[in-house]
Amino acid sequence: MSHLPPLTALPAFEATARLGSVTAAASELGRTHSAVSKQIKHLAQDLGGDLFRKSGTGLVLTERGERLQAELSPMLRRIGELAAEMRGGSDQRLLRIAVGATFATRWLTARLPRFYATHPQVEITLLMSGLIAGQPRYSGEDFDILLSYDRLRGPIGPGFRTVVMGDASYGPVCAPGYAFEHRGEDGHVPMRFSHTGGPSAWSVWEEISGRQVHSPEIREHPHHILALEAAAAGMGMALTERRLVAQDLEQGRLIAPLGFVHGRDGFLAALPNHRTAPETADLFLRWLKQEAAE
Repeated sequence: MSHLPPLTALPAFEATARLGSVTAAASELGRTHSAVSKQIKHLAQDLGGDLFRKSGTGLVLTERGERLQAELSPMLRRIGELAAEMRGGSDQRLLRIAVGATFATRWLTARLPRFYATHPQVEITLLMSGLIAGQPRYSGEDFDILLSYDRLRGPIGPGFRTVVMGDASYGPVCAPGYAFEHRGEDGHVPMRFSHTGGPSAWSVWEEISGRQVHSPEIREHPHHILALEAAAAGMGMALTERRLVAQDLEQGRLIAPLGFVHGRDGFLAALPNHRTAPETADLFLRWLKQEAAE
């Protein structure tokens, strides 16, 4: 058999590539940030080159990393499905959820232990939703549920039926002391942040809020979570949903000088309408709706 790469490092790489974040990968895998980083570094050394490169304050796959992800992700998914099938006697059920890395990191993963406590027979795999070269990262064949908390990105495309999980609230946030200037009902800042997955979010927020934030410059980040961290560091103002920054607001890392505008039924789950959803999906959606209400 040919020389294999360090097999224990492959899940760390796959989760980081899928979720777009070492932090999110570590949370999903139940490991520390340091452990995941070391495994990825070890794998890169074994394969003869970097698998990720820095882009601003984030990470993106190198060409070598993209090649590995393209082969590895479906392989691990098939192994997971086979394992679930072979565990049939233990009633283990697999649920694939497509979700933004920011929502997964800042809201969902912290609550999943409560779901597992009441439904230990369910195994959840998180897939990072979003766009690659303007196209959806996953199709309806790849996941059972797509979670969409950010209606500012526009409507979910055709081919899905939606289930309302709850309301949402949107507003601009920045660090305390950042150079935000009130101009009547509007505001002015030196810098606003957008992110690749929601290029029209600011204009949609302006329409539903009736307010504007003016700035001489808008800078795009590859991920929403990077825009939020840059805002917390005092580098600009980001637009977000309240759930994602609740802890930052409580801790004083961020403030919302214009408040939040309420969006009824803004938190949705989308299920592919060309096939029957697994029974496990109903269990998860009932639980998620309760969590969203709290």
